Amino acid sequence: MEPSTADLVIQQKISNRLLAAQLRSTMKQKDLIMLLAGTGASHSDIAEIVGTTAGTVQNALARTKKSGGESQRSKTSAKEDNE
Repeated sequence: MEPSTADLVIQQKISNRLLAAQLRSTMKQKDLIMLLAGTGASHSDIAEIVGTTAGTVQNALARTKKSGGESQRSKTSAKEDNE
């Protein structure tokens, strides 16, 4: 028997949460939000995966966009690579 669409959605959400939990241990929240935003996920989907609110996601994306799209961590890493 083929899994239903609802079953597939549930499986995907579980997979997303497991991946997000693993990434949370190694990434800052705003970097994880940026990564997920790059997949085209909605603010509410990202919030659910990351474990925060859609408003927090929106604010993190707006701050990143305002600062030129790069996180401070990325700028620091690039600077260290060039030295």
